[in-house]
Amino acid sequence: MNSDKRPSSKEMLEKIQAEEEKVHQKTFGMLKIFLGYAAGTGKTYEMLEAARELQHSHVDVVAGYVEPHARPETAALLEGMEQISFLMVDYKGVKIREFDLDAALKRRPKVLLVDELAHTNAPGCRHQKRYQDIEELLEHGINVYTTVNIQHLESLNDNIAGITSIQMKERIPDSIFDKAEQVKLVDIEPEELIQRMKSGKIYQGIQAQRALQNFFTRDKLAALRETALRRMADRVNHLAEEEKKRLGGSEISTAGEHVMTCISPAPSNAKVIRAAARLAYAFHAQFTALYVETRSLQNADDRVKKRRDDNIRLARTLGAKIVTVNGEDVARQIAQYAKVSNVTKIVMGRTAHRILFGQTRKTLVESLNQYAPSLDVYIIPDLQSGIGQKISFAAGMGKGFKKVKGSDLIIMGTMMAASTSAGLVLSRLQLTEANIIMAYLLGVMLTAIHTQGYVCSVLASVLSVLLFNYFFTMPFYSLHAYDKGYPLTFAMMFAVSLLTSWNMSKIQKQNEENAKRAYRTEILLMNSKKLRRVKNRKEIGDELASQIQKLMNFTVIVYMKNDGQIQEPSVYLRSGIGCQCRERLIQDYTSKEERAVAAWVFENGHRAGCTTHTLPSAKAIYLPVMDSDNVSAVIGMILEERREIGTFEYDLICAMLGEAALVFARIQKMEDMARNSFTK
Repeated sequence: MNSDKRPSSKEMLEKIQAEEEKVHQKTFGMLKIFLGYAAGTGKTYEMLEAARELQHSHVDVVAGYVEPHARPETAALLEGMEQISFLMVDYKGVKIREFDLDAALKRRPKVLLVDELAHTNAPGCRHQKRYQDIEELLEHGINVYTTVNIQHLESLNDNIAGITSIQMKERIPDSIFDKAEQVKLVDIEPEELIQRMKSGKIYQGIQAQRALQNFFTRDKLAALRETALRRMADRVNHLAEEEKKRLGGSEISTAGEHVMTCISPAPSNAKVIRAAARLAYAFHAQFTALYVETRSLQNADDRVKKRRDDNIRLARTLGAKIVTVNGEDVARQIAQYAKVSNVTKIVMGRTAHRILFGQTRKTLVESLNQYAPSLDVYIIPDLQSGIGQKISFAAGMGKGFKKVKGSDLIIMGTMMAASTSAGLVLSRLQLTEANIIMAYLLGVMLTAIHTQGYVCSVLASVLSVLLFNYFFTMPFYSLHAYDKGYPLTFAMMFAVSLLTSWNMSKIQKQNEENAKRAYRTEILLMNSKKLRRVKNRKEIGDELASQIQKLMNFTVIVYMKNDGQIQEPSVYLRSGIGCQCRERLIQDYTSKEERAVAAWVFENGHRAGCTTHTLPSAKAIYLPVMDSDNVSAVIGMILEERREIGTFEYDLICAMLGEAALVFARIQKMEDMARNSFTK
């Protein structure tokens, strides 16, 4: 009996989840992608030829959106094929042709052709990206044929930019590409593609000449072709490994791999995240993106925070689990999380920090190697991040001065006055200057404890030196000093005062963060306890709204269903809204347009609304309360400043909604049991 070959509990769980996903996919439509490495390889032509073959087999095929590109051969294949009319969107006075998603869902063919997977929709469409349109089609059981070029894959963006010197703006998540049922590479020799360009079959006139001089050179096309072939090979290997997992194979050499990267507001951090995603994909590994929030990042300006949020969204798009921790020693925080989470590989950026005389100070990677010497660390050049950090520090200083409160300045002045008074008393008692200096250090420390931020602490450090010089050094009542040793005394006094104030501010900030986290955790625990005691759906909505408002003070809107019909919403206005405008706001927040967004979330089970890529013009962000595929309720939160909810708060809210979904399921079972007993 070979007990050592028995699958572990983790492998059994993965196998069960894979089987459940396979069964779930049977209700979804199938996606087939025609992949090219450049424009003009014949993707659309191949897609239409495949559609013609399906028509000959009496399959219901409809062209949802096909871009003929003014090519006669492509247009000829469209003749006689049913086409859905374009949706004409008015954008800045110009009519733009877009794919009509609602018309396609209403027609509901067996196979739908939707060209240009990476296309960005015009404002006014339901989704911002066409791949999101296609995801909705697949969820409604419609099979889709589409086209895309290799340069539009998110994880390859930096590689493609290195080949073509062009940063692609239209990109798709790799998950869309990898989940496709079929991917067909439409291959053509670079020389033949160049000849097609010269013949005017791709672009014409000046546009063709520019393309031949820039993008369509033999070296670039050959490199793009090689990238497409490699990505196809990686996909085949990945699918083989996934199939091996489903069949119960346990001989996977990379089992247990865990790849982690770090999120920062550095301009080139996106490159590091993409490199980590490619590594995780190659090793079939768990992928985590860690964000260490420091005091300087908390005080950074909006521009720096936006870069950070963009990088968090990028990591989430590439399949990373987002984790946030707090601490000033970034390397220690990374090492501690890596040890606890069994991280095997870390992908980081390298920053060239330099100080005087050309020497280089210790980098984050060197510090990390000290804390966790056994970890494999992969270094990606990140030479711009130092610039970003300098800008953010200067911006943080300016923002800090703007945020100084008048009460803090009064406290600082009082402490300095008290220290000076104490110094005068000590001087009359003929005690040494060391005692007077200690009185000022005590004042600086008390200032740091009782004021917010670090600005008042720094000002107190400067004032303590100036006041000591003015009142207690010869000549008195001037900022001069006769003794040659006084400048050194002043320098040491300032350094000690500054370090003391800095450390006290740091401890104070850490205590504030710990208090915030304890409060948020308490909210989650209280939510769990109260949800266990609810008896009906209305009480669930009341409790969710109450806890969300404790956490974020949003106006909350709760939609529920009864017998398949969406009921009138319950609106919980945030605190601070006056009585005179309550009715107007309730009508505004539950308008026909807002109800339509909530209805879409009920139907599709995905978030939508403000700050999302689906119906972003809404006033609120709408999240589904769902268990498996059943949406029990929809929670809307009014984002008055149209800013995205922070990662930590969003995860907490999602945890609340997940627990509420279980309570909805419990109540539904109780109602079903009562109904069945009544009928008997």
